[in-house]
Amino acid sequence: MLCNVVVLCFWLLNADPSLHVSRHADEDTDRLQCEMKRYSTAGIHVPWPGAGGAEADAPDNWFTCTIKHRENQFSVTAFLRQPPSPESELRFGDTDTLRVSAVFAVRSGPAVVETALRRDVRLDCGFSVDHARPDVTVEWRLQLRGERRKLFSYASRSGQAERLEGEVSVAEIPRGNASLRLAGVTLKSEGTYICSVYVPPLYSSQDIQLDIVERPRVSVSPSSSLTLQEGAEEKLACDIDGYYPLDVHVEWLREIPGERRLPHVVKHILFTSHRHNPDGTYGISAFFLLRASLQDHGVDYTCRVSHKSLRVSIRKRVRLAVEARPQTGTILLICLFTVLLMILGVMLKHLHKARQTSNKRKPY
Repeated sequence: MLCNVVVLCFWLLNADPSLHVSRHADEDTDRLQCEMKRYSTAGIHVPWPGAGGAEADAPDNWFTCTIKHRENQFSVTAFLRQPPSPESELRFGDTDTLRVSAVFAVRSGPAVVETALRRDVRLDCGFSVDHARPDVTVEWRLQLRGERRKLFSYASRSGQAERLEGEVSVAEIPRGNASLRLAGVTLKSEGTYICSVYVPPLYSSQDIQLDIVERPRVSVSPSSSLTLQEGAEEKLACDIDGYYPLDVHVEWLREIPGERRLPHVVKHILFTSHRHNPDGTYGISAFFLLRASLQDHGVDYTCRVSHKSLRVSIRKRVRLAVEARPQTGTILLICLFTVLLMILGVMLKHLHKARQTSNKRKPY
């Protein structure tokens, strides 16, 4: 059954301002997912405070109405209470009108939170109840690779809090704020965080995925510019380091400055194996052997790196200058001229000696 977004407007507008939910209350309905369904208390009957009268002895009829932003900006689940029906079983059709009241709601901010290593992170979770001093239990758990471990728990009835990891302000819980703060996150902090709130007989949880992302550092060798003689060979290398997660896309491009054509992707690129750094990040190198030609003069060879942490790819370029190699005929002429000079030098030397000898033989 589809539910009307207006049903939850009161709860959205009175939510914790830090969750920024109210700014989405008047979103285009195309950007919202809405689902309404029956909710079972699994046989647990706890009279809801304020019910009063003979109805307090009969179980309420419960529904949940969940609104999720299609771009995962927020999620709200409200519990709708209908007083007990005189009939033993509630029946209704798609066109029937149900008189319900929203008595309890649990909300969270973005469903996916991305952060870099060693940063402080806040995972938003809050709730609202229609009566003061509710009997509420709040719990945070972390699920990773099929394992789930407790981080925090608090029960208002006992006033006791169990803190294992992270920080939740117990003083803020009565105000409906159960957000979890993580200090200096590491790769072990990554996973699905589950915020659950229990107000008997109602239970709701919100999942928040925490992803660690680290931007790569990119450098090229030789750096910025390179001058080669025609026919010479040089290795061009692109070093990428310090990124997380592992998946990274690296390619070398041949670009002619000023041209609007798509760049040519260099083929036959070689890659090193992934390097695993002490902090858990990764590194890799991509290189190829360039044989200079005059057609490469003024061309840019660009290393382009794409990664989850980047909105725009990182580009590092090497501008190539190619010097023409002397022509073979010119070299032969130079060699011939050099040989002739050497021969001429030898001949002049011998001629000089011959004259000296001739002068010694003349009588005085």
